[in-house]
Amino acid sequence: MAYSSVSDELIEEFNPKKEEKEGSILEVGDQAVWSLSSCKAGFGIDQLRDDSTDTYWQSDGQLPHLVNIQFRKKTTIQNIWIFADYKADESYTPSRISIRAGTGFSDLQEVEVVELNEPNGWIAIPLKDAQDKYIRTFMLQLAILSNHQSGRDTHLRNFSHLEEKICTPDQLRPKPDNSALVFGKYFTDHMLEVSWDSKRGWAKPIISPLHNLQLHPGAKVLHYAIELFEGMKAYRGEDGCLRLFRPDRNMARMLSTAKRSSLPTFDAEEMIKCIKRLIQIDKEWVPYSTTSSLYIRPTFIATDPSLGVASPNEALLYVLLCPVGPYFTSGFKPISLMADPQYVRSWPGGCGAMKMGANYAPTIYIQKQSELLGHQQVLWLYGADHQLTEVGTMNIFLFMLNKNGERELVTPPLDGLILPGVTRLSLLELAREWKEFRIVERTITMAEVIQAHEEKRLLEIFGAGTACVVCPVSSISYQGREYNIPRSEPSLSQRFLKTMSDIHYGRVQHPWAVDI
Repeated sequence: MAYSSVSDELIEEFNPKKEEKEGSILEVGDQAVWSLSSCKAGFGIDQLRDDSTDTYWQSDGQLPHLVNIQFRKKTTIQNIWIFADYKADESYTPSRISIRAGTGFSDLQEVEVVELNEPNGWIAIPLKDAQDKYIRTFMLQLAILSNHQSGRDTHLRNFSHLEEKICTPDQLRPKPDNSALVFGKYFTDHMLEVSWDSKRGWAKPIISPLHNLQLHPGAKVLHYAIELFEGMKAYRGEDGCLRLFRPDRNMARMLSTAKRSSLPTFDAEEMIKCIKRLIQIDKEWVPYSTTSSLYIRPTFIATDPSLGVASPNEALLYVLLCPVGPYFTSGFKPISLMADPQYVRSWPGGCGAMKMGANYAPTIYIQKQSELLGHQQVLWLYGADHQLTEVGTMNIFLFMLNKNGERELVTPPLDGLILPGVTRLSLLELAREWKEFRIVERTITMAEVIQAHEEKRLLEIFGAGTACVVCPVSSISYQGREYNIPRSEPSLSQRFLKTMSDIHYGRVQHPWAVDI
């Protein structure tokens, strides 16, 4: 027996193997390695067969297995037992199973990790340490964790076995002058692709000449927007070295969005290795400039030709490279914002914290409206109290004096409404290292901004993101009034920009800068 919190006698009394039910199979390559043949839940080990719950579980051949349980009366997660039977191929023994529980995808959290020492056995788990919440609907995830000792990875296969198809001389593209660079217009010679399907898992990654994608018109990405992307950069330092900036943070966010999009996960470290190799091949596209960079766009789409609203069985992960100049053609100049509470970018329980294309398409029309009114960007508000969330596609920061006269750097919290920006995180960590003013992550409303403005406690406002790094705000148009935003001299935004640029271009040594 692999794991149990109860006696062998009780387990034998309720034996899932007595049920003739076909198990779901996880495959690594062409070899079946793990199956789950039953899973039940109840209010105790002796109540697993009563009528208190309706258990429905399924697997499409991949992990994690999702188990949905409907309770006939209110209970707490702490009262629930899970009982499952598993079987592994003789050549493969999974090391651990992670059990995550909650009322839905956005609520899932790990409540137990089970160590498995045998290829076949039972799992009997009382969720004693889970959150205390009265619920009716309950969701479980059973996820095999990687068995690194066996050399296998259940989420990814042969990711580092990279195949390279290099451009012939006639396929090479002309490189634009640095002065002509605009964001996202020019692409390098090569791209990276890795395909996935639910039966065979991940195929080997391929670097090949940049080409158009061939998709079936019924591909899920075209109908249900099952898609996500990342934005990261590589820089050519003043010492000539090429560096990435905190790629591990981008990969962590990409994996989080993949989970929310029902797309498969992958090995972040191996993905970074492949991106590095792609940049090495196209290294001459990294601008020889300390005002330009190479923008990296990993993209993940569902490609299976099916109109069913369901998890995809086929997907494509690919990476494009673009040499880019400053995001705003005006350079480091303050921008004006339109703040209109009738437009909402995100809401609680939604996907505002995920970097998926579906978050961006609805904002384009509103961006155009702001431009018609003479503004450069939109200040996104939420709720009856008009909370500040993001500015354009950037995180927002306010530098101000609190009512006690103390200097504070304030930014909205990671409460699901805003994207957890890598630049946002970096600025907060830099500020905490400096220890010169208070750093506060909290909700801030337009009423508070206006009050601070009128009391002359508002020092400056700026946005932060990968594309622009730091961008100061000159004014906010809100409810018929224009509020001019001051800038302290020297400004905090300029200091942040210089510090980040010094790291990007190798003027200072820093662990965030990763050599390519």
